[in-house]
Amino acid sequence: MKRALLLLFALFPCALPQDLLPPGVLLYSRIKRHVGEELARLPNISCLETVQRAHQPANGKARQLDTVRLEVLTNGQKELYAAPGERKFSEEHPIQYVGSGVIGDGFFGLFLREVFLDGGASYEYKGEEDLGGRRAARYDWRIPLMRSGHSFVLQEGSGLVGMRGSFWADPETYNVIRLDMHAEDFPPTLPLLEAVTTINYGLVSIGEQQSALLPESGDFRMTRFSGESDHNHIEFTHCRLYGAQSTISFAAADAPPSNEPARFAVSGNDDTLRPLPAGLQIAIKLSSRITGEATVGTLIEGDVVSVATAKGARSPLLGNAHVRGRVRRLERYTTPVPHYVVAIEFTEAQSENIRYRFYADLQTLDSGSGVSEQLNVERPDGPVTRGESVWLTKLPGVASFFVRGSKLDLAPGFRTTWKTMTLKP
Repeated sequence: MKRALLLLFALFPCALPQDLLPPGVLLYSRIKRHVGEELARLPNISCLETVQRAHQPANGKARQLDTVRLEVLTNGQKELYAAPGERKFSEEHPIQYVGSGVIGDGFFGLFLREVFLDGGASYEYKGEEDLGGRRAARYDWRIPLMRSGHSFVLQEGSGLVGMRGSFWADPETYNVIRLDMHAEDFPPTLPLLEAVTTINYGLVSIGEQQSALLPESGDFRMTRFSGESDHNHIEFTHCRLYGAQSTISFAAADAPPSNEPARFAVSGNDDTLRPLPAGLQIAIKLSSRITGEATVGTLIEGDVVSVATAKGARSPLLGNAHVRGRVRRLERYTTPVPHYVVAIEFTEAQSENIRYRFYADLQTLDSGSGVSEQLNVERPDGPVTRGESVWLTKLPGVASFFVRGSKLDLAPGFRTTWKTMTLKP
């Protein structure tokens, strides 16, 4: 009888009282369920993907190769790609758009599905850690080769690999914050020493009162037997609902026909947001308040103060225009001096009930209240003190800046100036 009871508990651990469960088990089940719900309700979304690629030859120094920009369209199960501004998306791997080098894919939901939903991963709770000023629960996980569906395709060969890594999640909202992945058990057909992927997630506003858990940035590093190394740093901006008035089929090419109404496959017209002409100088006054209590993904709004155009040009934005966007980054640091790192992006403008896609680069921002685009600090170096400046990476369509001090309070009226650009195929 005792043996039967032990076997019953082993088969059905959920039957145990919560206070008898190992630490982290109940939290993991809630995170897993939440990830499944987020992916299940993920609509068709497009984002602008900016990839900074670097290559390091064997026994050489790393150098920047180029910057690649693509638009990626996803429903959490499949990814399609297009050149920026182009309306036709393709299932072709993004390497088709760059011709050479290394570029990663699968950042939108595909890796989350592998780790949380496909059922092949084991996990171990490691406790809570501080992650950029946020409390996060950490788990280590592993998918052995025999259960893995993860493959690499290189010019030199291809094959399945095992995976291991860690993830961090908010213990209150159950949102995944970061996912680390390390490939292992490389087959002889893959001449790789390492392949490491890191993805940072955030809650992204994609429409009125609608948000989604999406990747914000990521890194992919791969090292070959030869000693050569490739690195991709990836940023995702300007995420939005794609074609709210139409539907996109992500069905497999060989799927049998259905009785549903005809749906276009991997291309279509998205006329839900009109483009703004390039070259407009738009001054925006923040109408929302951003404090240290805000979270990444918080919706923000602003009013258009002025619009300057080239001689003879006309602006579609009138005096009552306003913009909408979100907090893209908000991190608190205590060293080398107390400061915050803040990033905001505006993605939509509206004037006379007409909605426009707001795609613009930051030109200037208010410098009061400790705000600056660089952080100047002094460090002692023996008998002398040396000054250092830290800069943030510039992203298309994003205002990234520092706010000195232990308290953050960007009041309504905070002003930024932007210059609109055109997404060209």
